Amino acid sequence: MAKISAFKGILYNKAKIKNLEAVTAPPYDVISPQMQDELYKAHFLNIVRVILGKESKGDNRKNNKYTRAAGLLSKWLKEGVLNKDKKPSIYIYEQEYLHKGKLKSRTGFICLMKIEDPSSSLVLPHEHTFSRPKEDRLNLIRNTKANTSPIFCIFNDDGNKITKIIEGYARKKQPIIDIHIEGVGHRVWRVANPGIINKVKKGLDDKQVFIADGHHRYEVALSFRNEMRKKPGRVRAGKFDNVMVYLSNLTDEGLTVFSTYRAIKTIGSLKWGRLEKKLGRYFEIESVKDKKDMFKELEKAKKGYAFGVYFKNRCFYLLRLKNESALDGIIKVDRSREWKRLNVTVLHFLIFDHILHIDRFSANDRNIIYTRDEDFAIGLVKKGECDVAFFQLPTKVAEVQNIAKGGDRMPHKSTYFYPKLLTGLVINKF
Repeated sequence: MAKISAFKGILYNKAKIKNLEAVTAPPYDVISPQMQDELYKAHFLNIVRVILGKESKGDNRKNNKYTRAAGLLSKWLKEGVLNKDKKPSIYIYEQEYLHKGKLKSRTGFICLMKIEDPSSSLVLPHEHTFSRPKEDRLNLIRNTKANTSPIFCIFNDDGNKITKIIEGYARKKQPIIDIHIEGVGHRVWRVANPGIINKVKKGLDDKQVFIADGHHRYEVALSFRNEMRKKPGRVRAGKFDNVMVYLSNLTDEGLTVFSTYRAIKTIGSLKWGRLEKKLGRYFEIESVKDKKDMFKELEKAKKGYAFGVYFKNRCFYLLRLKNESALDGIIKVDRSREWKRLNVTVLHFLIFDHILHIDRFSANDRNIIYTRDEDFAIGLVKKGECDVAFFQLPTKVAEVQNIAKGGDRMPHKSTYFYPKLLTGLVINKF
């Protein structure tokens, strides 16, 4: 069961920071080098200096971006830039944004959740992780002894019982944070009321939790907990048994999942005529006028397997799978049927591996550029930096749930939950 608890969160001191927008940041894994520079320039107290510090030529074991992050966190606490709350609390977090012209909002809450052993856990991951990001995050947590951003988790809130409790509380109070960044409104309420906290805790007692975003950080929190348990006498029992999470209802209409598109740098000397013949063995191929028509046709074909294509001949196409049974002879891995029938699985195994012979599911694949910006993917092909871009509809939340329940993991870059949670709103210091 999901065991949650309140905690004394650390927040920026609004008496010293008048513009909170300038000190927050997106999650570390979506921050590009260019964005990192912009966040550094935005404010000398921006949280990016802790979560994704810059490396220096003279870095060594005692002085590096991780030790500097720990030093900054301690310095900001001593100087009152950051303040620790006096009472254990949970933090209601609402995000409001426009999607396809409609105003949407998603409400959840930030709390601590007990780290469970994988063999008996009701906390289910859905994506594969990679060693390099985990090593990076482990070094950060070892030095800072803190969760600097919450792990994004979802659960099935039957009858919206928990959602009604937190939304009812928020309606009666003024938020302690109310900021807007890049079209998304972020509001936070502090809940120190033990009665409300206990109701939320009780409501989650028998719930299964799915990790939407933050798989690397959850596995790192588990590794760090186990590491600390090997140091008896030096570490208070249970001190590192929890991790900071954001929990939201998986059936919330404000939960949006975007696609991540793929742009292929090179497919060798293949011209469209030859590629069309190869694809034509498995797909019906339709030429479409432009990007708008491509996505319109993709929406119509969402019950089957369909993909949009923009080729280096500057033309758009739509692929519709002719015969689903053909997949059985191509996707021969020991996975669940649900996994084998994901759109992204079909894209990688059938098109990338079987037809184009591109290595699959590698986070370090230098031939594939991943992006959720369709114009960026199209631009890469137009500029000649890539040969072809592929587009597919988003993975459904129900598919994420089924894959996780089956003990499986989604292929790399299968989901992009939106909006992302801001880092710098609440911090958990052990």
